[in-house]
Amino acid sequence: MTADLSPHVLRTTAPVLDCAARLFAEHGSRGMAMSDLTHRIAAETDTDAACLRRAFPTRFDLTYAVVLRATRERVNTQLAADAPERPPTERMSDLVRRQVSSGWKHRAAIALSQDLLPTLRAINPARHREISSLHRTFRAHVHGIIVAGVAAGQFPIRDTGKATDSVLDTFDSLLHWYDPEAGLSLSDLGGVYVDLVIHHHLQYPR
Repeated sequence: MTADLSPHVLRTTAPVLDCAARLFAEHGSRGMAMSDLTHRIAAETDTDAACLRRAFPTRFDLTYAVVLRATRERVNTQLAADAPERPPTERMSDLVRRQVSSGWKHRAAIALSQDLLPTLRAINPARHREISSLHRTFRAHVHGIIVAGVAAGQFPIRDTGKATDSVLDTFDSLLHWYDPEAGLSLSDLGGVYVDLVIHHHLQYPR
């Protein structure tokens, strides 16, 4: 029996959006007709196809929902997990490990986002602002940890804004080269990125 859910509920339902993200990763953002996407998602998540069509009348709507959910989850998880009373080096190390893990989990949505945001800016500024606001919130959070590290004498850098941008640019670079079958575990990958961020970008002494 398929689930007959409201369009609002479907737009935030994890199994539906996870399935959509996987299909986009497998076939490309435009590799399947919208009717085929709807049919596959309905079949694989036991969801009513008519409800899906109401929730996501276009490929653009579905892509936006996938990206928004992933972005919101990544940002909110980082904010909730942070412990401001801890030393900045520890806060940043943990943040990097979480970002690597969530970046790999949501790699399909991140790739979609790179194509979606320029289009959103042009045709749907409200949706663009919603996602951009989450990005700004996360940037401010990372910047705050860096500023705290500078104040504590742990990060000997002069331009905290430039350092923040360098750290953020580094986070999603794993999407372009990481292969879990090549022998490097996700945990070890987190260690590689911690070393890169803490000692290279933020110049914390070894």
